[in-house]
Amino acid sequence: MSKNEIINLEFDALTAGIEPGGLRSKSDINTIICYMVTKSNVKLTQKEVCEVLVSGAIANYFEVMDAFSRIFRDKIITEDEEGYLVPSVQCETLLEMVEKDLPLSIREKSIEMAARIAAKEIYSKENRVEIEKSDGYGFDVTMHVTDNENDFMVLKLKVPSIEEAEIIKDKFQTDPVKIYENLINSLFSK
Repeated sequence: MSKNEIINLEFDALTAGIEPGGLRSKSDINTIICYMVTKSNVKLTQKEVCEVLVSGAIANYFEVMDAFSRIFRDKIITEDEEGYLVPSVQCETLLEMVEKDLPLSIREKSIEMAARIAAKEIYSKENRVEIEKSDGYGFDVTMHVTDNENDFMVLKLKVPSIEEAEIIKDKFQTDPVKIYENLINSLFSK
C-alpha cells in the first residue's frame, strides 16, 4: 500500500465548508454523531445534530447526511416517535472504544453547540414571535415569554426592515429568559 492510499483511507470525507481541525474521515463523522447523541444532556434530532456539525464547520453537510443514512440503516441510532435520536448499545460500545480518537476541542464544541441549538428549539416552541407589516412604517415584532401556555410578558418593537425583524426574532428565540431578566433588572435597578 502506497503512502497516497494510506492518506486516502484516513481522509475519505469531503472537506468543503469545514474549518482546519474539522473532521475529514467518514468514521470520525460517524463517531461524533454517536458522541453527541450519547453524551448530550438534551434530546437531539437529526436536524439539530446536522446543524451543529455544519454550522460549526466540523463536518461537511453531505458527509453528515451520508453518515446518518449508514447509522440509521445499521440501527446504531434510531429515532423515537417524537423524532429524537436514541443511541443503541452498539453506539455506546463503539463510543467507548473510539471517543478519545476525536479531538477534545471538537467534542467540547459539538456538545456546547448542541445544547444551544436544542435550547433554541425548545424556546421557539414555547415562546412565540410574530412579525407583521406595520400600518405605517416598517414591521412590528411581538415577542411572547410564556409559562405553561400563559404569557407573562409581551414585548412589541417597531423596526424599519424585515431583516432586522428576523434578527430580533432569532436573538429572542435563542434565549428569551436572558432578555426577560435583562429587562426586569433594568426596570428595577437604581
